[in-house]
Amino acid sequence: MYRIENRVALVTGSTAGLGRELAWQLCTMGAKVVLNGRDPEKLEKTAGEFREKGFDTTAVQGDVGSSAECQRIIDHCIGTFGHLDILINNAGVSSGGLFAETTPETFRKVFDINTLGTIYITRAALPHIQETGGSIVFISSLAGLVGLPFSSLYCSSKMALTALAQALQVELADPGVHVGIVYAGFLENAPDKRVIGPKGELQTTGPRDSIRLQPMDRASKAIIRLIQKRKRKMVMSTMGRLSYAAIRFAPWLMRIILIHSKKKAQRIYEPQRNP
Repeated sequence: MYRIENRVALVTGSTAGLGRELAWQLCTMGAKVVLNGRDPEKLEKTAGEFREKGFDTTAVQGDVGSSAECQRIIDHCIGTFGHLDILINNAGVSSGGLFAETTPETFRKVFDINTLGTIYITRAALPHIQETGGSIVFISSLAGLVGLPFSSLYCSSKMALTALAQALQVELADPGVHVGIVYAGFLENAPDKRVIGPKGELQTTGPRDSIRLQPMDRASKAIIRLIQKRKRKMVMSTMGRLSYAAIRFAPWLMRIILIHSKKKAQRIYEPQRNP
């Protein structure tokens, strides 16, 4: 069992949501955690709350969509704690809308963060993770298992992480680096969460009353167990595991289900226009 105590962990996008909860849970287990976010005010507020609890943390503002800023983030980690054991690639943005209405600028914005941002920070952290025989975790989504209507951009940006994780699991097998990927399901996000619409605008999501949402703390603990057990893959929630089985063994059935539930998918995945 890989011990979390006294490990140095960087959690990207850790000012809110799953990233914040992951950072909190790691701290309670004795890890030294590097917080990260793009918004300096949110980051400082989060860091202050962690310090009030006596957690051993540091905070570094930076956008993972920039390779230069990713290097600066890693330099901050090493300069503060001397090494890096765990990288959790959590930073990301959600998007929704019809593919035909999505602008090229929106394609670039989402891929810059969800895909290239993950690649940039992983590449910058890799030499240090190799030195410690540590862990790299990619937070993907059930939307990264199959292309969903009204969410083609988000799905494709997250599906790319599967190829990256699989390649690194082979490349880094000899150095003894753990590489894991998590397919997160529907989580209990803040009610004011916004997603990127097809023209790049921030919008609210549709209603999810018919979906069983997974508590954030439960999801975080499951992800940390993946690190402790050094597992390569985790599909979260019962619905997620059923979907994964259908995709793997009966793709024709999944296609039928998606076609027949297209209207429901539109209400969920396509952002609702703000008044």
